[in-house]
Amino acid sequence: MSNRPEPEAAAEAAQRVLAYVPQVRSDRLLQQLHNVESALQRHSKLPAVAEWLEEYRAIARTG
Repeated sequence: MSNRPEPEAAAEAAQRVLAYVPQVRSDRLLQQLHNVESALQRHSKLPAVAEWLEEYRAIARTG
């Protein structure tokens, strides 16, 4: 049994963080989200992950 979070659970947690991005435009937060994007990219066929990646990229483009 792995201690690593499942990709869908990670995407759900990261989804909650995206809600704070418009108010908290810190470089540290944005870098951490970029790291999450990189880690989840290989799981992009999972619906929850694909949805998060799409929303993250939309937010990153407007930043």
